[in-house]
Amino acid sequence: MRRIVLLCVLVSAAAFADDEPLRIRNLAPASGIYGEPRALGGDVLQSGYEVTFNTEIANNFTSDANGTTLAFFDGETTYYTYGFRQAVADKFEWGFEIPWVEQRGGYLDHSIQDFHDFFGFPNNGRREADLNQIDYFVSDKNKVYVDFQNSHDGIGDVRVTAGVQLLRTPERSLALRALVKLPTGDIDTLTGSNGTDGATWLDYTDRDLLSRLNLSMTAAIGVMALGEGDLLPDKQRHVAGYGHFGLSYPVTDTWTFKAQVDYESQQINASIGQLGGAALQGALGANWQITPKLFTDIALVEDLVSDSTSDVMVQVLLGAKL
Repeated sequence: MRRIVLLCVLVSAAAFADDEPLRIRNLAPASGIYGEPRALGGDVLQSGYEVTFNTEIANNFTSDANGTTLAFFDGETTYYTYGFRQAVADKFEWGFEIPWVEQRGGYLDHSIQDFHDFFGFPNNGRREADLNQIDYFVSDKNKVYVDFQNSHDGIGDVRVTAGVQLLRTPERSLALRALVKLPTGDIDTLTGSNGTDGATWLDYTDRDLLSRLNLSMTAAIGVMALGEGDLLPDKQRHVAGYGHFGLSYPVTDTWTFKAQVDYESQQINASIGQLGGAALQGALGANWQITPKLFTDIALVEDLVSDSTSDVMVQVLLGAKL
């Protein structure tokens, strides 16, 4: 009888504990247009559905030239994304994301300069440039692919997702997930790649391995199949890899601290990292369980591999599981 009670307690804790990773991905101007997954953890929805409203602000200031290839990104890319997931039977779920993308000068330049100075990070010429301007430019072999200095907005590439539960115990869970990214955005304003991408990945959650430290661990590994995009199409790769590792620590009953790294391999065989280069991002954040059904994630994301990711990304996600 005691064992049955203990098992019920563990299952209940696993169902309500917040050990999901921060739902981030690389939103650098030339990388966010592809089909990189977001780690979701090893549990698919068991019942009902989930609705999320995600705001991500990615501040960019980087440039490079090598041979005939040139890229310059100075501005802020903001994604406002509506997400939906729904349980199907006991072990399956499906969902979609609809993003609205804004390319603007933004407001964070001065704050990021001070942040980099305080922690000793390089500003890479930020102090010499005008604040809060938009200037995105990409050319290769004397062909211009992107060139705008005015604000733009529009729908991004819609993403359709699915997941199946491969393993679920109180200690650990494993899910196989997939997505298809549709070409609903526009390459001219970097709201999409004009290509259809696909991805499949394994999402894993372990609540036992580091339980003595009161930590839960998440991990993911997968592969992306990139369609025929219109940004340097003759140099675009057709296959790229994806990986994730994260830790969650419950600070209180309603607050959980999170730290993670997310990786994607090179997407474009360009000679400069700004154009689809391999990316490694580090994220620190927290989850606030406002009510048993309503939650919010807050995250600060920094580039760990220079040039291939945004300098800083800030995320605020509000969600409900109903």
